[in-house]
Amino acid sequence: MRRRDFISFFGGAALAWPQIAQAQQPALPLVGMLLVFPPEAGKTFTEPIRAFMQALGYIEGRTVAFDFRYADGQVEKLPGLAAELVARRPAVISTFGDATARAAQATTTTIPIVAMSEDLVKAKLVLNLTRPEGNTTGVSIMGTELDAKRLELLAELLPPRSTVMLLADSTTHRESRPAVQAAAQTLGVTLQEAVVSTPEEVERALRSARQRGMAGVNVLSSAFLFAQRGRIIKLAAELGLPVIYQWPETAELGGLLAYGPSLHGAFRQVTTLIVKVLQGRKPGELPVEEPTRFALYLNLRTARALNLTIPPLMLLRADKTIE
Repeated sequence: MRRRDFISFFGGAALAWPQIAQAQQPALPLVGMLLVFPPEAGKTFTEPIRAFMQALGYIEGRTVAFDFRYADGQVEKLPGLAAELVARRPAVISTFGDATARAAQATTTTIPIVAMSEDLVKAKLVLNLTRPEGNTTGVSIMGTELDAKRLELLAELLPPRSTVMLLADSTTHRESRPAVQAAAQTLGVTLQEAVVSTPEEVERALRSARQRGMAGVNVLSSAFLFAQRGRIIKLAAELGLPVIYQWPETAELGGLLAYGPSLHGAFRQVTTLIVKVLQGRKPGELPVEEPTRFALYLNLRTARALNLTIPPLMLLRADKTIE
């Protein structure tokens, strides 16, 4: 080989080497997240999980990558978004709420899914809690059991024989209704249900509750309704409606009363399952997790604005009161 040819060959190889080396670097494991909310509301779900994963050594851009798909509150977009995620072949897909889990399951039977839902078994998203089978596991936040308990707590603040609106998400299973109806009968409470699927329907339902003289609102467990918490809290204050919520942290934002598991605790459980999947565990062999602790938060400032008298026993039972 002539000297000029040798130099030309060596120089070209040197220029190509970084590209070859870069191409040979292994791709980062991809965590897909499918959410029915707009991006701003979805941060309530995505940011804690990213933080928990970072604490476990999964650094975005260095040891893991994320792909977030938001349906902007439009459930009909979920199948297309799920298909886009699956096409990228993520290591795991994380979903929140029944509708997103169903969309993911309908799109793939092989990619692992970690779902957070009100009741994974009763929503028929997994076969059972101890051995889910299939490609899905997750965190079941016991919405079925707690919807009735929340009605009992709200009734303590209302006049006898009140009428209460059940604010329900159209995409969430309705397995809790028999328990809620039984609790209402015991309490002497009349129930009226409003099934909603858009922010506008949420507002119309709350205004209807006030116009029809209802004494309070029980916001049933739902990822969508949680994402609407700011709108509901603002409208409840405007309309003078006592409202009870699913997650204790909602009372810190101005909600009157909230009872359930810790939101961040649930996210920590979701993160643990995602990491187990990334480490090679099969979702069908990972038991579904449930909360182990529940808290009652009471916002006394909101109670005063509503001219409510808080029973002494409730004050004693509250895990946290917000002044």
